[in-house]
Amino acid sequence: MENNGTFSTMRLPLAIFLHASQRLQFSRCELVGDKVEFVFHDPLQIGDQAELDFENGECVSAKSLFGSQTYLRRRMTHALDRKDDYDYRKFDYASYRR
Repeated sequence: MENNGTFSTMRLPLAIFLHASQRLQFSRCELVGDKVEFVFHDPLQIGDQAELDFENGECVSAKSLFGSQTYLRRRMTHALDRKDDYDYRKFDYASYRR
């Protein structure tokens, strides 16, 4: 978790909760090694409290939860696909130079 107006997590269930509850606005997915980090705008720095609320079982409607799950899984897949494209291009270029 950063202190620059964003809140980050690698936990998909937490990211889904934050998105579904509209506590924080989703910004982007970033690759950290081979894992995806979900980054949210958090200018009021309420991310830690929202995470605690999630851990304590705060409810979110099922419709919102499933919609957010679909959305974030697509963003996650897109981020992972970009990594695979980069690795492929890097390998392809190195093979070409030989």
